[in-house]
Amino acid sequence: MTELRQPEPNGELRPGTRAVAGVAILIVLVVGAASYFGLSNLLAVDAAPYQSLQIAGSESMRPVITACAEDFMAKSPRSDVIVRGGGSGEGVSTLLHGLVDLGMSSRDLTEKEQRYAAINNISLSASPYAIDGIAVVVHPSNTLSELDLLQLAAIYYGKIRTWRDLGAERDGEIFALARAPGSGTATLFAERVLAGADAAAGLKLPTNEAIVEEIAKRPDSIGYSGLGAVHAADDRVKILAIRADPQGAAVLPTADALRSRDYPLARTLYLYGTSPPSKIAEAFLSHCLGPSGLALLERAGYVATGRAAP
Repeated sequence: MTELRQPEPNGELRPGTRAVAGVAILIVLVVGAASYFGLSNLLAVDAAPYQSLQIAGSESMRPVITACAEDFMAKSPRSDVIVRGGGSGEGVSTLLHGLVDLGMSSRDLTEKEQRYAAINNISLSASPYAIDGIAVVVHPSNTLSELDLLQLAAIYYGKIRTWRDLGAERDGEIFALARAPGSGTATLFAERVLAGADAAAGLKLPTNEAIVEEIAKRPDSIGYSGLGAVHAADDRVKILAIRADPQGAAVLPTADALRSRDYPLARTLYLYGTSPPSKIAEAFLSHCLGPSGLALLERAGYVATGRAAP
């Protein structure tokens, strides 16, 4: 039963009514102050739901995407972005099976992956993230400065075994390093250099960083890596210029040579997702392709595609 109270004879509010009115006035003052001092956005962020984003795939992309994720989370406190590697094949596979929100890949989708998506009615989106190149690297003490793709193939087929066979002022056998299967870097190297075959020679390592570290320690070694790991290694390894054929010009993986595709081992790095994307996936892609993300990308040694987010 609701109790009806008459106002005080003198027109004043009763004590309980005065307390309620005081709280109401305080709320109005706080909200007004928040609006006046530009705190309304902060209040909106605190009220926003917590969101999580899972990303997996390319080891070449993992370091720079991790940096982008950290920057994104610093600006979006109620977001959690988890980035792990595993290789381009792992990234696409986990995306197709609904285990991650975005897949990093340093190669195009294979026919098998496209067919699986079509059969299972999975609509995929591809966001070109950066232009990269597979750099062929040796120890800084090596006098060799260039190779053509046929020579490079012969090394990994095991047909060229010594540095003298390449004209280098170095005795001893060549110790070749390659990326492990499942890597987008290994896949592209096999397509462009080995005519689709796997490397017969060479120690297979799981990451670009592992290859670069091994070459920095071994004067007799040669290997290939994405530019990010090579850029981070600074002068601890030496990049060789590559000729598409024995009579062609030797080209280093400079920004201009990558953009023009004059470098024979240039490639595009992708962030694959499902369509339509979740709100956090869309926000993260916009961040990575926006000014902050592009600055991180260029500092890591990659080249922007020229496609910036609005």
